[in-house]
Amino acid sequence: MTKNLKKQSFSIDSRTFSTSRDLIITNTGSGKKVLFLVSFHPIENRDSTYDQLAQLIEDLHLLASHRSNLKNKDKISGCMAGIGFRGGYEKGKTVGKPADANPPLNPFSLLFWFATSGTYAVRKTLNPSQLELDQSLQEKLPDHNRFIVDRIRRFSPEAYEGNKKALEDFGIPSWSDKQWESCKNDPEPICSNVIVTSNDFSNKPHCDTDKNLFTYGIFSYINRSTGTPTLPPSNTLGHGLRFPEYDCNIDFGSTPGIIEVLWKSNDIEHHTIGPPDKLKTTQSTTHHGCSFQISHRLVSRASSLSKLPHGKRKERVMYQNERSSKKSCKK
Repeated sequence: MTKNLKKQSFSIDSRTFSTSRDLIITNTGSGKKVLFLVSFHPIENRDSTYDQLAQLIEDLHLLASHRSNLKNKDKISGCMAGIGFRGGYEKGKTVGKPADANPPLNPFSLLFWFATSGTYAVRKTLNPSQLELDQSLQEKLPDHNRFIVDRIRRFSPEAYEGNKKALEDFGIPSWSDKQWESCKNDPEPICSNVIVTSNDFSNKPHCDTDKNLFTYGIFSYINRSTGTPTLPPSNTLGHGLRFPEYDCNIDFGSTPGIIEVLWKSNDIEHHTIGPPDKLKTTQSTTHHGCSFQISHRLVSRASSLSKLPHGKRKERVMYQNERSSKKSCKK
């Protein structure tokens, strides 16, 4: 595949998988540069892998619904939530200067805002039954992580080793861990956080700045209540993961099932195209996307944390029961 030579976008949909459900997409026929790897699991041909992916999607959808809608400079529309660990600022957590990013401009506020690391917050408006459900879903995350490790390793041993080494080098816990210190006991960490999108999500073309060279993503239309993968509302082109430099789209509406993608998100510009009217969120259906990442900001925080004594380190780590969720938070 070459850059911008096609008048019509190259669309990857169910027809593309007629001979194989696993594809390697390169910039030329010689395979000199792998752009992404994609695997398709048709909804009408369910197997054990499909069932495990479906269960993961259901649980991530419910967990994301319990968390705040994140802001992001590239986001155009829809909902975006984070699960796992993040780097950020917290009011009144500890004493010290903010390490990076953009602290509040009011100099008096600097007395109360400090660089921290911790988990994405659940919303304070959750009722007791929702909190109980969230805790039970958290208990399932280590099993989901083991499954994701196997999927990424299947796609690319290089991507698996790179992600694992980055987390180990910086002492960053897995997205599935409850505590920061769990990283010492996790045999197979693979990413620090998961970003979940829904409700007609779209964003601007961009390259990521995450620590992981490859990003692993899962995409499917789902039932809005349960998160169960379902058929798209229409077999229509126009909603998908786009790689504009190569005029290539992975179309969601015309690929009924679950799509896995592994791509070089730091090197290749990409974005999600918002859906046309026939594919927009309805009362019963929306599109789910999730990407497994190692946040660059979190790596910066972890590097600073690793130099602190254990007691001081705990002062700078936030957990669900501590973090303020009233304010909007950034990815």
